[in-house]
Amino acid sequence: MASTQSPYNKSGRNWTSIMKKWDKLFTRKGGKLYWKESRGRKAAGSEAGTNHGDGYKTVRIDGKAVYVHRIVKEMSTKKPVKKELDHKNRKRSDNRPSNLKPTTRSMNNKNRKSWNKK
Repeated sequence: MASTQSPYNKSGRNWTSIMKKWDKLFTRKGGKLYWKESRGRKAAGSEAGTNHGDGYKTVRIDGKAVYVHRIVKEMSTKKPVKKELDHKNRKRSDNRPSNLKPTTRSMNNKNRKSWNKK
């Protein structure tokens, strides 16, 4: 369910400046992000994001963790994501824009595997 809103969407910053930040930092290919410039141990052109064991990838921007799937959706639509995002096929690593849909927290929770146990 890790689809809480990006800290950049709540910060009161202009949406245009956020989109410019994404475009400056990343190249998007399908559901994956790649660094445009080297960052620490990550070389330019390498895939962005760290999986912390729950299946979701995050990147650290200005000291804040941001979910890769949110950035991918924002970059693909050129619009801010205001709701949670659901992975339609339930694969948390599948961040293709076509696999991400806006949803409510309630609906997202119902799609969790634990709800579907018989």
